Amino acid sequence: MEEPKGQMIYHYYGRLSWKRKRGNGYINHRKDIRFVSRAETIEQMNKDLFFMMQVMVEHGLTANSITDVKIEEVYKREEMSRSFYYKEDERNDN
Repeated sequence: MEEPKGQMIYHYYGRLSWKRKRGNGYINHRKDIRFVSRAETIEQMNKDLFFMMQVMVEHGLTANSITDVKIEEVYKREEMSRSFYYKEDERNDN
């Protein structure tokens, strides 16, 4: 009997970066964060708008002067569990 495939859920330790507009220029900010995601790469995390909105709200980055919010670097990735609700085939259809 074949075991059903599902997506891995990862616990990440990484760095969040964003820019805040001040006057005619921008100030760069960075913050070390911990978060949970099904994404395997930084590119997948940064392209997921719903995930990025959750990160922004959680860290208070909702002002109009905030731009260019992204996960800049991942220090550590730990496997937590496997999600059987989201199958791997459905994720790759995007």
